[in-house]
Amino acid sequence: MKKDAWFYLVAAASGVLTWVLVSVISGRVEAWDSGLYFSVGMPVVCIVALVLGFLEPRRAWRWGVVPLLAQFLWMLLTQGPGNLLPLGIVVFVVLSLPSIVAARIGAFVAVRRARSDEA
Repeated sequence: MKKDAWFYLVAAASGVLTWVLVSVISGRVEAWDSGLYFSVGMPVVCIVALVLGFLEPRRAWRWGVVPLLAQFLWMLLTQGPGNLLPLGIVVFVVLSLPSIVAARIGAFVAVRRARSDEA
């Protein structure tokens, strides 16, 4: 399997596992209803995005989007669309911003490091 495919798998799995573990530990149906989602879950997703952005800096934003997209799809599969689907989409887009920034930081560091190694 190509390296990118593994990275997509890691990114998606980190998003779903974060969602499921926070839901189970907190006893909430939706992970974002728990403070643990924001204090533990989102930092974990951001760290994974940062590392993936460092390892594969091209189009690094995708490593921030994929975990949240996977969480959205997991929520749809397990709970159905519900009547607040449009609001949920907006929330997931907003929640993906910190992980996108983290992935871009990882990519910036990787590119900067590569340039300094060339010099």
